[in-house]
Amino acid sequence: MKKTFVFVLLTIISYSSYAQSEKTNKEFRYSNKFSIGTDLAQPFLLGGFNINVTYMTNRWVFDYSHGMSLEIRDFLQTDVQKALDTKIELPWTTGPGIGYRFTQNLDARLDFKAHRNEIELLNGQQELEYTQFTIGPGVFYRLYLGKKTGFGLEASARYWFDFGNNLENLNGDEFNFTDNEGNSRKFNTDISSGIGVNIALIYTFGRNK
Repeated sequence: MKKTFVFVLLTIISYSSYAQSEKTNKEFRYSNKFSIGTDLAQPFLLGGFNINVTYMTNRWVFDYSHGMSLEIRDFLQTDVQKALDTKIELPWTTGPGIGYRFTQNLDARLDFKAHRNEIELLNGQQELEYTQFTIGPGVFYRLYLGKKTGFGLEASARYWFDFGNNLENLNGDEFNFTDNEGNSRKFNTDISSGIGVNIALIYTFGRNK
């Protein structure tokens, strides 16, 4: 799955770059503008909320995203996590990103995130607190809701690669512990990697100026 996603991403980037190769100096709309946005799926799937701020030059994109009070609910957990009666909370997830615009609406970005995880296993027999780090290449596409409004929707597809965490004495990503009955148990600390698809509601300041 990782290889397929990366291949598709690189294909999109290569095609867009080729299509724009003779238009490098073209002035894209919405340049030198700030946008603010919030993910629409996140409150329903993970609770909490997310806010992101983006600044676009003619070609470059700079963003920062911050989420709070998130939870990996039961229907999103793996079978192993469910077997461990796992409670997974993310008090915050935060980080910057940088990207490149291929058209006025399409860009590719590389986001860097830190995710704070608070884990409870087997109804409190074991508790973990740690920060996981990820890098997420992805593609973004904006669609504005009318010609005279700054409101729009931004669709995104990313793959988050795990770059480890600050827990000590791990076997790879596995945390090993012994439950109250003396059984050896394992928990995978890689919580936040994988494919992420989302739609955000955005507002671009001074869009028509």
